[in-house]
Amino acid sequence: MSHCITVFLLTSGSLAGCGGGGSGSGDQDRAVSDTTETGSSKATVASTQVQMSADCKVDQYQADLIELINIARSEARMCGDDHYEATTPVTYNCTLEGAARVHSEDMETHNFFSHTGSDGLTVGNRVTATGYQWSIVGENIAAGFDTPASVTAGWLDSPGHCRNIMDPRFEEFAAVRVDSTSAANDYSNYWTSVYARPH
Repeated sequence: MSHCITVFLLTSGSLAGCGGGGSGSGDQDRAVSDTTETGSSKATVASTQVQMSADCKVDQYQADLIELINIARSEARMCGDDHYEATTPVTYNCTLEGAARVHSEDMETHNFFSHTGSDGLTVGNRVTATGYQWSIVGENIAAGFDTPASVTAGWLDSPGHCRNIMDPRFEEFAAVRVDSTSAANDYSNYWTSVYARPH
């Protein structure tokens, strides 16, 4: 039951649709969606190694995700009808991880799939609540993907998610996957990745 929701891009206030569901066969229990907003302790990535600031531990799937995202960013590609040149890597940011975790946990706890939280807040609100001062922020969400490779492929195959991954304005990144604790949930897991540039 792949599906996609429509999102508002706060850059221009225009209505924009995100791309389709996940890639490949067997995607019936997967979903992806993207959004971007503009408004108001870094780590570096070297090959497969992610260096973090103090008090920030990265799980293997997070290290794999940022490596895959940065490999994607290192190559020119088409995102739908839009061409993106290769761009600089993003660095992992522990503060952004807090915003990603809040949303993945919210989607799992309340069994929903949307950029709008159960409290009515958006990615911009969630990132602001962490204390991160941002000038642009984006979010890709997904559900039901088994691995960092499959969720990254799903995002890259969808124009809106691909644009967030390739957007040269983004400098920092974090992601959190939360596995379902209830068999009644629509998906086996919920992924949130947050992209941002500090103010």
